[in-house]
Amino acid sequence: MNHNVFICIGFIALIELLAILVFKLLSKLNGKGKKGNKVDFRSVIKGMAERGFIAFALLSSLPQALTVFAALKIATRIKEENKISNDFYLIGNLLSIVMAIVHVKLIEYFLS
Repeated sequence: MNHNVFICIGFIALIELLAILVFKLLSKLNGKGKKGNKVDFRSVIKGMAERGFIAFALLSSLPQALTVFAALKIATRIKEENKISNDFYLIGNLLSIVMAIVHVKLIEYFLS
């Protein structure tokens, strides 16, 4: 395998580790000890899957898939929540999309 593949995978893994730290920090700042705003293993895996989907959509030149993704995110969050939680989810989703775009740019740079 090309050594650029390993460099690319390393950068993506580093970004994912930084994401865990950032989301834990945001959770602590927002939650102030609340149980519902906890970053756990399940949410980490879910975030990675979401970023993988976004990266796949962008690499496949299917930006319409981002609309589907957004609709699914909204549909899973329809319930009464306080504004702070909604802001927390918005910031988290935006950071996740930005990280997925960085993944795509890294893949394009190292594998082209």
